[in-house]
Amino acid sequence: MNAYKSIAWTGTVALLATGFLAVPRTAKADGANSMQVITLLANAKTTAVQAKEDAARLADFGRLDIKWEAHAGAVAQMREHVMALNEEIAGLKAAEGAVEPWQKEVIARITPYMAELASDNEAILDQFEAHPSLFGTPASSGYLAANVASATYLSALIVNFVENGTLRQVIENESSSSGLIGVAQRTYGLES
Repeated sequence: MNAYKSIAWTGTVALLATGFLAVPRTAKADGANSMQVITLLANAKTTAVQAKEDAARLADFGRLDIKWEAHAGAVAQMREHVMALNEEIAGLKAAEGAVEPWQKEVIARITPYMAELASDNEAILDQFEAHPSLFGTPASSGYLAANVASATYLSALIVNFVENGTLRQVIENESSSSGLIGVAQRTYGLES
């Protein structure tokens, strides 16, 4: 139940951020395209968090004394989430050509992490479908725990990059409209 609350909360925050950013973006000629990309970025955040929760759910399943096949419904749903994540990546890459510079930067930074997250979750599902007897073993528990750690890290990076890029644009819009000068021009997200 907490997973669904987390998803609902993330979706609510994403929708609020999208609505908040709609005001300054609609004044531009490319406002419709920009809003589409903001929506795609908000969806990417939500989907990344869902993929992290799927990884955690798989790890929880591994702790139960139940065969892999008993989780068929949940596994099918997780596969759908992986497909949705891949669709988000394709949509972001398709929109990348005619977007704001901050959006292009965010897309360039998050798509490799989204692809890794989708690939990791898909590999886990494929591995256990190919070798269901491994499910529930100590080795598989370690494998699932590592996937949860990776998914948590990757989804946090995706959320961070999207939120930082979005907030950076809001600050730039406000500073340009209020005449502020000297605002640092740093890259979005974590520094390498």
